[in-house]
Amino acid sequence: MANQRYIIVKDRVEIYKDFTLNLLYYIIDYYQDPVTFSTDEVIKNYFNWCFNKVCDEFKKEGIDFSSNNTLREYFYQFYYHQFFKLSNNEATHDSSQAFYEKLWKNIFEIDKQKNKSSINTLIEIYNVFDTSVSKEKNILEIV
Repeated sequence: MANQRYIIVKDRVEIYKDFTLNLLYYIIDYYQDPVTFSTDEVIKNYFNWCFNKVCDEFKKEGIDFSSNNTLREYFYQFYYHQFFKLSNNEATHDSSQAFYEKLWKNIFEIDKQKNKSSINTLIEIYNVFDTSVSKEKNILEIV
């Protein structure tokens, strides 16, 4: 199997990291308790509210992620399984803001040596974000 090469634009990584961290902050800052978020419908509505708030902030900067349903679903699945359901079921799981902040910053840190799992996650999420970038419009010109 041949090695595949990827082109990663550092400025885009910073934008994608900012979006990811802002989404985390909305999810954590407005989260109430596991009892309030006990149904899938409540979790989905809450997540969509958080996602839309972050998208609105980025639209003000001329970057629109709101129609990227793959990105929405990617983060929904992550937080559904790694935050909401764990917060509801596992008292021993670290669901602190610091835990997730460290996780995402590590994934988006491109200047450090990474393990294969972190590299694969970065490439995967980078490609999901990149579908929002119009091919005619350079995101670096937007920032």
